Amino acid sequence: MNVESLAVPAVILIFLSASTLLGSRDWRICIAALALQYLGITLLVGIHWPIEEAAVKLLAGWMAGAVLGLALISLHGEPEPYESLTISYIMFRALLAVLAGLAAYSIGDSLVEWIPEIAPPQATGSLVLIGLGLLHLGLTTRPLRVTLGLLTVLGGFEILYAALESSILVAGLLATITLGLAMVGAYLMAAPSLEEVEE
Repeated sequence: MNVESLAVPAVILIFLSASTLLGSRDWRICIAALALQYLGITLLVGIHWPIEEAAVKLLAGWMAGAVLGLALISLHGEPEPYESLTISYIMFRALLAVLAGLAAYSIGDSLVEWIPEIAPPQATGSLVLIGLGLLHLGLTTRPLRVTLGLLTVLGGFEILYAALESSILVAGLLATITLGLAMVGAYLMAAPSLEEVEE
């Protein structure tokens, strides 16, 4: 299987899924976008790693999404009160996503010069994830949103690191960090309801 031929579609998939995470208020759409994001991460990591090792990223990401989804379902479906989407909200988030994508595209060539081992689609994809993840973190304080932002930034770092190191131990460690972030996020979402039960 030639993963390199899927690199550009993977970058597009990553951009669309990370933008959806940034703009969507429905947690179901966010979990689905997270699953698609990890599919794109796996394809970009698969450029340097054997596909069996790269699949660890996909499994860890989908398991993280399952942990978050089960935590949200246990909170009776809608843990966060959402107001309806406004045009200004959509336009602001879309503008942020486009600016982050353009910045990642323009900086990607410089990153390839600094790290010659990385392929240009990997550089662009990782910078898109890091940029949109940091924007996500800067715009919210809700546990689900913070967890999704951290997973997005970590996914960008994993793409960069995969070009430099292809150790099975590192793959396992990064998968453990991904699952740990999801479990901490699930606990923080459930903590207010746990306090009410104790009282």
